[in-house]
Amino acid sequence: MTTFQQAALVLTAVWLAVVAVRFRRSVPVLVGGLLAVGLATAVAVAWGAVTPDDLGLGIPHSWWATAGFAVGWLGLMLACSPLADWLATRLVDRPPDLEAFRALQQSRAKLLAGIVVAWVLGGVLEELLVRGIVLKAAEPLLAAWLPGPAAAGIAVVAAALGAGVAHLYQGPRAVLIITQLSVLFGVLFVVSGYNLWAVMLCHGLYDTIAFIRFATKKSRYAKLDGRG
Repeated sequence: MTTFQQAALVLTAVWLAVVAVRFRRSVPVLVGGLLAVGLATAVAVAWGAVTPDDLGLGIPHSWWATAGFAVGWLGLMLACSPLADWLATRLVDRPPDLEAFRALQQSRAKLLAGIVVAWVLGGVLEELLVRGIVLKAAEPLLAAWLPGPAAAGIAVVAAALGAGVAHLYQGPRAVLIITQLSVLFGVLFVVSGYNLWAVMLCHGLYDTIAFIRFATKKSRYAKLDGRG
């Protein structure tokens, strides 16, 4: 693990703590943290402080295989989504607060813009943060004390919890749903040989489908008025 990864892991933990305690609904803090990670990583790669391989961004042996793996895993994610929602509903009565996404239902142009933003912030920057940095840095630390599979499993869960915290602005039920689905993204990262490209692609496609379903009011939580 590089010095950059160690520093990024600590700073990420601090950022998530700040979000959880004080600024869970602050767009500048949430988005600013993701953009800062992206910028810092780009600078670190340019200066040789970390390599793309260290983050899971090495060139894959086959882009076709990467895309196929991502699309296949997307099917699993979509199949598991109702179960994740069911489990979260058993624990939290209040539905997710998706008011921040109301604009997606107002026009196709806003939906398209929202999808682009989702790919940048969710598919790329969030995955870089929670999988490329948190999971990739936490696993070797844990492996010094635990067997390899246990270290990988705990790192996957830790990264997923971080993703859940970043979505606190949507409410506790959404956090539970997203944390469960984020575990699946983490498993994809591990079983794909730490190929972050596959996870980014899968995440971006998943968000695209979710946004389209929300915009066309085909998803369970698409009716924003009169939520109970």
